[in-house]
Amino acid sequence: MAFLSIAMVACNNKHPYVPDYENAVGLIIGSETCKKNVDQNAWLIQFSGPNVGNKSYGETITFNGNTYSNVVKTYSLPDTSKISGKKHLFEFYLEGKPAEKDCEVANPITFNITKIRIKNMVRMAN
Repeated sequence: MAFLSIAMVACNNKHPYVPDYENAVGLIIGSETCKKNVDQNAWLIQFSGPNVGNKSYGETITFNGNTYSNVVKTYSLPDTSKISGKKHLFEFYLEGKPAEKDCEVANPITFNITKIRIKNMVRMAN
């Protein structure tokens, strides 16, 4: 009983944990086409939003004839997750808009939108 009392008093002045990363559910919508080595192209993720804390992370783009809102890009998507149409729960860091890259392919498809670095992700049922 004394231990429980001490534990309650010791934790009484602690603030709730606030992670240094963001989290949101996102849909993989496809990849940009800029580099000849396809592994160097960014992947596009649409976050359903607004998310926790009423946050929106991305921008509206038109990709393959469809309009998507809350879209970001990442270069850190694992190869096993590079499947359009799949949903994941993402933990990620916002990295701002990347500098424009010189593309190596004719008629590149790129977007000047917010980039994220993935910390962790979990596949969700669609």
